[in-house]
Amino acid sequence: MDIMPSSPILDHLAGLTPAQHDAARQTGAVVVLAGAGTGKTKTLVAGIADRIVRRGMKAHRILAVTFTNKAAGEMKARIASALGTEQAPYWVGTFHAHARRQLRTDPEIAGLRPGFDVCDSEDSTRIVRRLLQKAVDAGVLPPDDGETFRRRVKSVASRIAMLKEDMVLPEHAIVTVEGKIASNNLENGDDVMAWREAAAVYPAYQAMLRESNMADFADLLLWPTVTMLRDENYRRDWAARFDAVLADEFQDVNRLQFLWLKCLSRDHGELFCVGDDAQSIL
Repeated sequence: MDIMPSSPILDHLAGLTPAQHDAARQTGAVVVLAGAGTGKTKTLVAGIADRIVRRGMKAHRILAVTFTNKAAGEMKARIASALGTEQAPYWVGTFHAHARRQLRTDPEIAGLRPGFDVCDSEDSTRIVRRLLQKAVDAGVLPPDDGETFRRRVKSVASRIAMLKEDMVLPEHAIVTVEGKIASNNLENGDDVMAWREAAAVYPAYQAMLRESNMADFADLLLWPTVTMLRDENYRRDWAARFDAVLADEFQDVNRLQFLWLKCLSRDHGELFCVGDDAQSIL
């Protein structure tokens, strides 16, 4: 009797433990929590394979997200190994890579024009330095020695990024920061000053980005998420492109990233997340 060769249809869940096997086949909203080295990403890849092979989802209608380009590359390789390259989902990548594609499609939601540039952290820091130096030259801020000024620039730039990750828009920054200072009883003078300077500089910083037709790293996720929360038609248009959303390293997802995932998975309810809460960086 001839022995049929193995195929993805027959063995797409081969090699899993019983717990991993059961997790991969779950439907609806699923959170898989497990420790380091227990095969969480393997389970997520198996979940993708199961959705394609057993449940008949189209590969291009599955969105899989992780935190680094390296992890995304490894995920793609695992999926291709399990199912073949022709079955590998197109939407596998980092949060910001996916959101960049979203913003490229609709740049106007961020006040940008087609073909906008994405600035790196050095570009962002350079803009903040220019704005703070302008404030010093105008006598609005006291002058500092070179090293102190460099630390101030870095501190303000990082806090602007943090405001964006908390979905604080430029026009709300001052009120939000004052509330943060009061509610958290911030007493460190340098910390309070850095937050207030970030709130004051943020609107001008964002205006300079738009004038230059540039988006910083945080903008890539901020504006698509804000727009999906504000505009139901826009949200539905993007959510309708996917039948399932899967996220790796879920313990490190911040509020902005969670809302982005929620907006894209709300209608079908297929949100599959794996993580280890003991490794959370938040």
